[in-house]
Amino acid sequence: MDNENQHLWNQFVKLGDMMGDGLHHESDGKWISREYNKLAKILIPEIKEAEQVRRKRKADNTNEQMAKLLEVKKCTCGGNLKQSRSGSKICYCDICKKRYKATSANNSN
Repeated sequence: MDNENQHLWNQFVKLGDMMGDGLHHESDGKWISREYNKLAKILIPEIKEAEQVRRKRKADNTNEQMAKLLEVKKCTCGGNLKQSRSGSKICYCDICKKRYKATSANNSN
């Protein structure tokens, strides 16, 4: 391990100790969690890869749900709705360009 990585690992351990002491919960300690997560992604590439896989799976799931929804839903003007971009829950009408946001039935309270 070279000196640069050793310094990063030492910083990572210090931040972990600070989090163990609960300093990241204080009002001026939010930077501790941010730096810890940033170093974790640099030093442990598997974390970043797992996050990319999770994000891809979530976008694919959203796309499937939107495809099912857009098959049955139409705009109030009668136009077809189209998803704005992959992974998004926003859709637009082809004719009047009205914007719609898909929400789950659990969040409609």
